[in-house]
Amino acid sequence: MKTKIVYVLVSSEDDIYLEQAYVSMLSAKHHMPDVHITLLTDSKTSESLTGTRKKESAIADEIIVIELDPSISAQKRSRLLKTNVRNYVQGDFLFIDCDTIIVKPLDEIDEIDVDMAACWDTHVPFKDNPYRSMCLKHGTKLEWPIENETEYFNSGVIFVRDIPATHNFFTRWNKNYQDGTLKRVSMDQPSLAKTNYELGHQIKTLPDCWNCEFKHGLRHFKDAKIIHYLCTSENNGKMPPFLLNEKKILLQVKQHGEITPQIEKLFDDPSKGIAPLTCLISGSDVLFFEDPLIVILRSWYDKGKKAYKIISFLVRKCSLIKSKIRNKIKKLF
Repeated sequence: MKTKIVYVLVSSEDDIYLEQAYVSMLSAKHHMPDVHITLLTDSKTSESLTGTRKKESAIADEIIVIELDPSISAQKRSRLLKTNVRNYVQGDFLFIDCDTIIVKPLDEIDEIDVDMAACWDTHVPFKDNPYRSMCLKHGTKLEWPIENETEYFNSGVIFVRDIPATHNFFTRWNKNYQDGTLKRVSMDQPSLAKTNYELGHQIKTLPDCWNCEFKHGLRHFKDAKIIHYLCTSENNGKMPPFLLNEKKILLQVKQHGEITPQIEKLFDDPSKGIAPLTCLISGSDVLFFEDPLIVILRSWYDKGKKAYKIISFLVRKCSLIKSKIRNKIKKLF
């Protein structure tokens, strides 16, 4: 594979972002031992790469350190690097988020005949994106007609050639991102979409296998080259959907500086990371479970909040009353 793989890392001893990157880089080397991996990081993160952390970061063939104000939040430093990565790295590259694993060789990317490409967010046209309402709000804040878009790209995997047009794209993306933070849009995808609109839709569509979002890409799982498991969360005692969403798994990596056999098996068979208890939902059910009200109710349920118990009690009472009324009506007729 001639194309570089690039990761952006902003991390400290207090998180597991380096461990995410370490697992992803190891999975890439597992399938492509000679692939060139570039790790783009900031000066504050670089200073923390000692001991076990130095060993984990050493899997990269090249580490590029950019001076950023250490007082800026880690999230913002990460996105400042990501939105400007084209201007820090030489050569064609495939940018990959840290919360990923590579499960097949990526050599085919060398033959792709486009200047810049990514996969659709959630693997559907923008009109069907379950987060469309949130995206529309972002578009309003960023002052561009996002409602007219047909494609909305996920920024977790992006192929980029080393040409002036892509350098210009990332310069504009970085500016739009910084402007967006002043309007309380902290995510990088809204500014990516705005930049794509402003520059005449330069981003072309990659096949879904290049960025298989675990949460939404089940039908692409078998052919996936990159599994994007979409960040590690605290899970609040719940069983996570995928092994690498479970924080304690990556804490084991952090403690020992080694991946476990359980993780290594995922590199060839990611299905082994799927939770044993699962439930598929589709269509309008996806939209329903992403509704803010349902998200709040679910968090109350997980935390055993009294408010959820009261609502649940009232719903059951109403159902019982409806059932009694229905039975009486049946008796009358």
